[in-house]
Formats: sequence, C-alpha cells, structure tokens
Amino acid sequence: MTSRAQRFDNFQRNVLEQLISTNAKLDKLCALMVSNQLLQECISPEGQPRSAEDCAEIVTDSFCAGMCLSEELKNHSKEFEYQKSEFFIDDDEPEDAGDIEEEEDDDEPFSGPHFKTPVMPF
Repeated sequence: MTSRAQRFDNFQRNVLEQLISTNAKLDKLCALMVSNQLLQECISPEGQPRSAEDCAEIVTDSFCAGMCLSEELKNHSKEFEYQKSEFFIDDDEPEDAGDIEEEEDDDEPFSGPHFKTPVMPF
C-alpha cells in the first residue's frame, strides 16, 4: 500500500504533467492564430501585397486593441459588481424572511405528508 504522502506526490506529478501538456497545446494554438492573422493581413483588401513591417504593425495593433478591450471589460465588470453590491445592501438575509413569520402564525399541528405510502405485500 502506498502512503498518503506518496499518493499526494503522485497526484501532484500528474497535475504538473497535465499543466505542461496543456501549456504546450496553448502555445501551439497561439502560434497558429498569429500565423493565420499574418496570412490574412499579408494581402490588403484591394489585393495588393503588404510589406512585413505593415503586417507586423497590423498584428501588433490588433493585439493591443484586444488587450484594451479586455481591460475595458474587466473595468465594466468591476463597476457592475460595485453597483450590484450597493443596490443589494442586505444580501445576507434570505429572500423568504417575510414568509417565515406567516408560516409561524399557523396554529394547526403538522399532520405529516398528504400522500399514502404503499403497503408491500409479503
């Protein structure tokens, strides 16, 4: 039998191997996406070939625009979370807090479930 420490060590190794594999696949994916964009941008919409500097500038501008959009989305998400937290001040209270008082006013004792349980024949 293996000890807990050995099993945990094996688990960590497996996770590390999976992360390395995933990172390698993500690197290939990013390289393919950049290559695809470069191929698309090497010809202008008018059908004229572009220089390598023009293609690099377009790809760089595209990347920077994507980063700006990502930051803008993060800022809007933070702002939304802040506004939501300001609007819902008592978020810790259950939504049915008012209904509990109504249920407690019933003076009738609990009579059990309202369905009949089937009897199993022997």
